[in-house]
Amino acid sequence: MELLTAFLMCLSMFTVIPCRVRRWDDALKPLMTAMLPVVGLVTGGVWLLAARIACAVLPRLLAAIVVTAVPYLITGYMHLDGFMDTVDAVRSWRGLEERRAILKDVHCGAFAVVSLALLLLGMFAASAELIGRDMRMLLLIPVIARAMSAIAVSVLRPLGHSQYAATDSGRYVAACAAVLAALACVAAAVWIGLDALIVAAAVMVAYWAAMARAFRSLKGVSGDLAGYALSLAEFAGVAVMACIH
Repeated sequence: MELLTAFLMCLSMFTVIPCRVRRWDDALKPLMTAMLPVVGLVTGGVWLLAARIACAVLPRLLAAIVVTAVPYLITGYMHLDGFMDTVDAVRSWRGLEERRAILKDVHCGAFAVVSLALLLLGMFAASAELIGRDMRMLLLIPVIARAMSAIAVSVLRPLGHSQYAATDSGRYVAACAAVLAALACVAAAVWIGLDALIVAAAVMVAYWAAMARAFRSLKGVSGDLAGYALSLAEFAGVAVMACIH
């Protein structure tokens, strides 16, 4: 029952999928974080299904818009919000305290707008290349990206205002996320082929490269930084899919 509750808590917090959480239990927050890869599987399933339907009924470029939009729509733009906040903070080149203040600022700066435009253009271009091809790896990408997020927020030093600052089960959560990511990679390699491992590796490398850049700049991790790295990791996965097929 605790696993189900933690999963529903995670699903309701990180997606717009309607789900009924009968009991919100703060004690289950570490387990909720460990459920991120499972929520990634749900996200990937919706993404793949929507992509296949779009490819079947829409012209190529309109189908590419659907493939681009679905991962952002299903998360309620949460991770894009973190992406924009983090870009504004990191690219400001201000002092540490000012960068952290910018991260929490509700206003949107030019760095965020330009970076978001480039991200969406890149995602659209890569998605357009996938139309008519095997897109099963869309199921894998969100799983790996969210597993990396679960590990990052559990083992890296948190920012003072982060909701993860009080988490004391980091090793347990990180281990669970790593096991789920490994299982996803093995299953994808058997189901899809070794190309799935290339895509998974690209997602991991992109995630940790982005997280390292933001972590060095802000001296801590938060949900915003996780959303920033996740957004870039998912783009990297789709881009590599477009390149290797």
